[in-house]
Amino acid sequence: MDKTPEDVLKQFWGYPGFRGSQARIIETIVNGRDAIALLPTGGGKSLCYQVPGLLEPGLCIVVSPLLALMEDQVTDLNARGIRALSLSGKLSKQDVTRLLDNVEFGKYKFLYLSPERLQQEVVLERLKKLSVNLIAIDEAHCISQWGFDFRPAYLHCSVLRDLHPDIPVIALTATGTTEVLGDIERLLTLEKPAIYRDSVYRSNIAYRVLLAEDKRFRLQRLLHRTPGSAIVYVSTRRATAVVSKFLKAKGITAGAYHGGLSASDKSKEFKNWKSGKTRVMVATNAFGMGIDKSDVRLVVHLDIPETLEHYFQEAGRAGRDGDPALATLIMGPADLKRAGEYYLGNLPTVKDLLLVYRKLNSYFKIAYGERLEDYYPLNFAAFCNTYSLAIPLAFNALEILDRQGVISLSQQFWQKSMIRFVCSKSTLWDYLKTYPMFQGTIQTLLRTYGGIFDFETPVNLASVARKSGIPESALLDQVRQLEKDGIIHLQIAEGDLQIRFLVPREDEKTIYAFAKEVEQRLKIKKKKVGEMAAYLQNDTRCRQLQLLSYFGEKLKKPCGICDVCMPELSIKEKPLGMLREKILDSLNEGPKTSRELLEDSDLPENQTLYCLQNLLYDGTLLLGAENKYRIA
Repeated sequence: MDKTPEDVLKQFWGYPGFRGSQARIIETIVNGRDAIALLPTGGGKSLCYQVPGLLEPGLCIVVSPLLALMEDQVTDLNARGIRALSLSGKLSKQDVTRLLDNVEFGKYKFLYLSPERLQQEVVLERLKKLSVNLIAIDEAHCISQWGFDFRPAYLHCSVLRDLHPDIPVIALTATGTTEVLGDIERLLTLEKPAIYRDSVYRSNIAYRVLLAEDKRFRLQRLLHRTPGSAIVYVSTRRATAVVSKFLKAKGITAGAYHGGLSASDKSKEFKNWKSGKTRVMVATNAFGMGIDKSDVRLVVHLDIPETLEHYFQEAGRAGRDGDPALATLIMGPADLKRAGEYYLGNLPTVKDLLLVYRKLNSYFKIAYGERLEDYYPLNFAAFCNTYSLAIPLAFNALEILDRQGVISLSQQFWQKSMIRFVCSKSTLWDYLKTYPMFQGTIQTLLRTYGGIFDFETPVNLASVARKSGIPESALLDQVRQLEKDGIIHLQIAEGDLQIRFLVPREDEKTIYAFAKEVEQRLKIKKKKVGEMAAYLQNDTRCRQLQLLSYFGEKLKKPCGICDVCMPELSIKEKPLGMLREKILDSLNEGPKTSRELLEDSDLPENQTLYCLQNLLYDGTLLLGAENKYRIA
């Protein structure tokens, strides 16, 4: 090894030195030892495998769960003059073979792939023959059922150790509890790994919980009081549109981002926000890993996240430049109860999974023992309506089927086009003489898709648009006109989900194979939802202390800037016994809204709302029609 890690860092990244535990982690890997690295979001995890991967001859294999993140990393490495490639997207067997040929003979240094690729024999056979210097498992918490984003496909990562038993393995994650770390070490078959944990303490972030009846009004005030870029997290796609529209009406530039957007719309929204053209991004948790903007001053949650891991990662996108930032969760009095019902009431049982799986097969007319080979668009709302399925329960069931490798689920707008020319070639030439504006499109179709005169042919309209040099919307208008004129036969199917069936249909046999795992996962989910609720209700212990303790880290003293440490921001003051009695006395007269109850109370709004929240949570009160409270 002629160069030092510092030489490589300076040559390719221009950094003067390493941060935190990076240098020690790299030294461990260079010495041939396994390692687990827990570095906070934005803590430079990728350098921990990229630098040692460049120091030694051979290839570094990187497993990552995120297509966009893989593509970004490959693009960044190539821009630095480092040869990198990813096995991403919908690749045919021939494409995979060709790309692996490039890796074997092209002196590549990094190969990125998803864990699902490790289930393909053609990939495993080729990986076995490659000269490998390091195996990196990114987002390693995905291997653990205790992890907040468990993916069964990650269990196949251990096959890399079988293929290359003498090569060091590094597992990387931003957050990990004791249970998660134990699973990572055991399931990846790591050999006495060195464990490095950089502190996740962010002294510049003030974590706060705010009780409010009118959450959008509180959000507006927060944005006016806190200058700079912001993220607002909500739980549904519809809410991204509603809240962003509300903010725009108040003179605040806002975008909307969720998993159902097309790739081009996601890119547009992200670029507008990243450049500062849009100040606020209203998003679901699809706006997640790989999102990096250093000057975010405010992260707001308008809905309660499912777990503390989700909350901590999302809130941690504030203040990455080290300057003061605010992470506020705005909670209505009924939100805690609703969140529990939403996350736990819509958890599919094994029986629910079997029902949804059967309906999915019926929807696509798949016979017992059959498996469709292609990707298919699914209009999720139409599917649920057809079989009278509860939307949250059905969607959670599809996600479990995806994680268990029964189906492949993609959450984005998807369009599938099939084209066949139905006219004679002489008719086509005569048509082009009359309508020469279609020449570019028709020539591109004929050059790109052989057999398009003989068969219904899958066509990538986005690709045809690029090759023809026209916008995709204009191309769509052209092919629809060609169909009207009798030149082609056109089929376009659209959906907000994309489904691929990975195993033959076997109903009970398919579902019961992982029934015990589903039952265990239900127990874990209940525990995590309870931990999130406990954090929100605990107003006697510093927010930072609570969060760090959850992740196995100790803080010597309270942060001094959260709502607990600053009593004037606290969601309640003690004692509340008198207020509780006032509320119950008032409700003895009949159901009332919180506004009406506030008029009956001479105490501050935040105390009244806090008391209502607890009365709902312990079952003393119920929230009925028109948001009126009544005694249970």
